[in-house]
Amino acid sequence: MSDGYSSDVVPTPLRCWRFPATPQYVAHARYVVAAHARWLGADPAAVALAVSEAFTSAVIHAPEAAPGDVEVTVARRSGELEICVCDDGPVTEQVNGAAAADELALKMLRQITTRLERTRRAQGGTEVRMSFPVSS
Repeated sequence: MSDGYSSDVVPTPLRCWRFPATPQYVAHARYVVAAHARWLGADPAAVALAVSEAFTSAVIHAPEAAPGDVEVTVARRSGELEICVCDDGPVTEQVNGAAAADELALKMLRQITTRLERTRRAQGGTEVRMSFPVSS
């Protein structure tokens, strides 16, 4: 199965994508970020799961009328791969009981990452920053 990269492409240590904060883009984001993570030496299955959870949370909290965007940044640093999933929507404490689901997702993310931070962005929205170990 092709991961979307030609065999002569050299993986870059920094990559950024921007997607609409809508459900149909969750799988696309998961696929492209996991493929890039594989090139950079991280576990693509763990990355795919983490990106899917963080992106889905952004979609759930996005306002229907204007969902905004989700930006996913991947950076390889010494010994780790850092992935940042940021949305530009309003920060809400709870949407239809979503707070409990968010806590469950965060608990799972803590188990598959080496570092996890969720913060509110000054310009609005939420940032989820996750780190994964990389091989050589």
